[in-house]
Amino acid sequence: MDFLKFNNPGRLFYTALTVTLILRLILAGWLPLSGDEAYFVVWAKHLDYGYYDHPPMVGWFLYLMLQFGHSEVLLRLPAIMTTITISLGIYQLLKKQDETKAALAATLFLVSPINVLNVLITTDTPLLLFAFLSMAALYRAQQQEKLAWYIVSGIFFGMGFLSKYFAVLLGLAYFTYWLTSRKTTRKTVGFAMLFALSLPFALINLYWNYTHCWDNILFNLYTRNENAHFSPANIAAYLGILLYLITPPVLWQLFRQRNSLKLQLQQSNMRVMLYVFAVPLLIFAMLSTKKMVGLHWVLAFFPALYLLLFAALGSEDLKKLLRFMLGFTAVHVILLAVLLAMPLETWKHNRLYGGLVFLFEHEKVVEQLKPFEKEYLFATDGYSPSATIEYYYGKPFFVFGEGGLHARQDDMLTDFSQFNSKDILILSKSAPDLNDYAPYFAKIDTRTFTIRDATFHLVLGHGFNFEKYRNEVLQTIREKYYRIPSFLHHAPCYFCEKYFSNPCDAPMK
Repeated sequence: MDFLKFNNPGRLFYTALTVTLILRLILAGWLPLSGDEAYFVVWAKHLDYGYYDHPPMVGWFLYLMLQFGHSEVLLRLPAIMTTITISLGIYQLLKKQDETKAALAATLFLVSPINVLNVLITTDTPLLLFAFLSMAALYRAQQQEKLAWYIVSGIFFGMGFLSKYFAVLLGLAYFTYWLTSRKTTRKTVGFAMLFALSLPFALINLYWNYTHCWDNILFNLYTRNENAHFSPANIAAYLGILLYLITPPVLWQLFRQRNSLKLQLQQSNMRVMLYVFAVPLLIFAMLSTKKMVGLHWVLAFFPALYLLLFAALGSEDLKKLLRFMLGFTAVHVILLAVLLAMPLETWKHNRLYGGLVFLFEHEKVVEQLKPFEKEYLFATDGYSPSATIEYYYGKPFFVFGEGGLHARQDDMLTDFSQFNSKDILILSKSAPDLNDYAPYFAKIDTRTFTIRDATFHLVLGHGFNFEKYRNEVLQTIREKYYRIPSFLHHAPCYFCEKYFSNPCDAPMK
């Protein structure tokens, strides 16, 4: 670890940046595209200003990448470059105050396990990028008292809102900070401009929902929360996530230097970062009493932690944390390399084995389907396999059956009325219940094929009966996912317009 002692902090940071970039590019090319990533690629192939589950930004990112190619590495470049951009931003934002500490704080962010290993492109990617750019611009606004920085912060905040609704928590952090801070006319005008400039982005999302059955608002506020209930296990899991991401050594150093941090927060413009970090985490803590909070939910607010470490700790303390973090991350990298090097058959008796074979042996799955492509329309029994196999096959796969509450973009893309009397192949990773298929076809056959001891199933449906499918499956989907509250005015809903003569309005449960 002698290289941590040299007197060129820029070299330290850029060495770490280069090494982690190479490692992440290798990992991005090694890992097959996940189901969620493939689902967002489907978004990109059908460019829109909104989608069923979330606002559109990740679809826009991937649309841009698809103009240059389809490889996993290329599609994941936004995720890789987001981490680099944030680390460079931390360094540039702080280096005039103390270049050594700025380099250490930026490097600490760069080499943390979640930033080294997370190469996936998801809705969190643009949120992480724009949330950081917004908070960095607001930090500059507090530092220089220039209205231009508030404008920049507001624009990036709005773009964060078009990435994921968790951007609302960033807005709450900003508002709480303004409410509790010493106010000046310039600061009040600045915050008013910040929120005003983010409003057009929110209106874009609002209009898309108005014209699309209020899909992603109802999904995020109602559908995905219907079964929420108090659970101590969820609270414990959330605390475990925070302990893992912050790490005990970082917590210990912050506790040791709490007086220094308090002084810095009083004397500098760093106080806004405390709000950006703490307010969302407190809100997630309240949510964890009823919902399982995912590790990725909190990531957009963690760059603020590294700015707080810069404010609270000295160079030697930051070096100690960096030594720990390098070792901690090395353990993750070695473990992941071992897991990826192990034969797939190692997991043969795990219930997820079929899914692993499906991901890593996708070319063989594609080969098994090619003989059927001229006679059959292709489908699977869920959004993840449909999106994944569509990405690797290059041919559309729709979702047959009710599907789940997540990722219902296929409801927009597929029109079952066009399939009447057609033959449909449904691919499944598990043995199908034929009662889920037989009523909707004049005749069904089944086939199986095996890849590396994982058995995949094909349901071959002949003569699809659209009327029966509409009256049973599509009617069930309508009742579950397209019950628009009467108080929400809306344009004609595509789902009910496509399949039913009456509108989707109905009271929510």
